[in-house]
Amino acid sequence: MKQHQYTPYREIASKLDLRKGDVVLLTSDILRLAMKARKTEKEFSADAFLDSFLRVLGDEGTLLIPAYNFDLENGDHFDIKKSMPMTGSLAVAALKRADFARTKHPLHSFCVSGHDATMLSAMDNMSSFGPDSPFAYLMEKNAKMLFAGTTVAEAMTFTHFVEESEQVWYRRFKKMKIVYTGLNGETTACQYKLYAKNPGWTMHLERLQQLLSPEILKEYRFNGIPFSVISCRHAFELVSADIRENNAASVAGFTYSLYFRDIIKQGLKRFKLFRTTHGKIRSAKRIYK
Repeated sequence: MKQHQYTPYREIASKLDLRKGDVVLLTSDILRLAMKARKTEKEFSADAFLDSFLRVLGDEGTLLIPAYNFDLENGDHFDIKKSMPMTGSLAVAALKRADFARTKHPLHSFCVSGHDATMLSAMDNMSSFGPDSPFAYLMEKNAKMLFAGTTVAEAMTFTHFVEESEQVWYRRFKKMKIVYTGLNGETTACQYKLYAKNPGWTMHLERLQQLLSPEILKEYRFNGIPFSVISCRHAFELVSADIRENNAASVAGFTYSLYFRDIIKQGLKRFKLFRTTHGKIRSAKRIYK
């Protein structure tokens, strides 16, 4: 892991393994980065941080910021303009900018800027992780996934694209109806599908991260905060091999205790008797900010 003295946050992008014309998926938890910057530089701007990446990528590059609302449930409302992402302040900042567009899928949208932003925002995929989704685009372009202040184990959503591509046995398609308000302000009931885990299954990506060699996962540390970069092709190959050759043991696992808990939750949800406190708060606040 490369070590550095204090690095101004506007300079971090230029010190990573990023080049003009790259496609970059930036997944972040910038709280600690912002706190360090405010202590040392007396200020932090999410917009300036985003601008630093756009400068490095140039006009031919494309930057994607996860703007997910994966806590949506059947019958919930999503407004592509007003629904606040649950993926942090960088996504919220991007959503407010004129040079970023938002892709359409209500559960797994992205704020996108750069060369391919128009094409990405026109995608109308029914499944978050299908062959016509932004995740398939990331694979086609062999995009660089950058984790800033977070890790592969905590935040590599791209894993679910590999799972759907491999049609894993521990997930199944689940239909969802979302009350959808589009860019034109019209609201309609739309159907989507989610490649949902079967009862009893959970992700174990900390095991997957342990398999990543320094040649595949390039790690940095700026101001005490971890940054790492991995290509989509390397990630796909690793996850796919584990699914096929290792029974997905480094990706997901099953327990009976979780199975019974999931079955009970499903029963309660069917009668509208269960929703997490987080889900209730998010649904109440989401479109009114």
